[in-house]
Amino acid sequence: MLKRYAATLLLAATALPGLAADLPTHPFIHISAAASIGMLPDTGEIDFEIVSADTDAATAWQQVNERLEAGRALFASHGIAPGDVTVQDILRRPRKTEVAGDAPPQMDTRVAVNVTVRNMAAWSAMVRALMTMQNVESLAVAFSRSDRDKIEAELVTQALANAKGKAQNMARGIGAKLGPATGVSLGALKNLSNAMGMATDPNGRYSDGGSEAPRDLTLVAAMTLVQGVDVIYRIAR
Repeated sequence: MLKRYAATLLLAATALPGLAADLPTHPFIHISAAASIGMLPDTGEIDFEIVSADTDAATAWQQVNERLEAGRALFASHGIAPGDVTVQDILRRPRKTEVAGDAPPQMDTRVAVNVTVRNMAAWSAMVRALMTMQNVESLAVAFSRSDRDKIEAELVTQALANAKGKAQNMARGIGAKLGPATGVSLGALKNLSNAMGMATDPNGRYSDGGSEAPRDLTLVAAMTLVQGVDVIYRIAR
């Protein structure tokens, strides 16, 4: 029993240097804060596939090309520049379905298309037209902001101000003064949090990202951009 207890103490002692290396050597306050802003996007993306299941390869190829040209005409009519339409190579490949016995796999001819929309006024009419077009599958949308870098910089500044305000309240609560910041991260300081037993559920942390696509793809969805920070402040005497 004594040997086992001694071995446990030895293991704990060898772990302490690694633990201490993750912690500041001065009295500190560790704070997390975030800033957010809601706004409408000024840029959108549309992804979809044009698919033909015709058993004749030549007919399927013709159908896909006809739908593709109709799509290009639709985009051009709404002011989409040709450079904002990306088209992958047309492929013919087995369909992902079960086949009975030794029957040959059913083949699909398909092409993937990505469209960047910079004039959101055209969004609803264009997506509605795509949704009624034959041979169009896997329609998905995403939204963003062309000035995202500027917005993120402003959110970082606001998040840091929020962190300082929270830290000042904590310092006053223990009868101390807040010293300078000695560490900052745009993500969670995981090693520090784990060492102090302060790790939180990652699903509950603030994160930077846009909103999910709306159920009605023809609607332009509002975005919420969020930026979190982790800061270590020295406790002043």
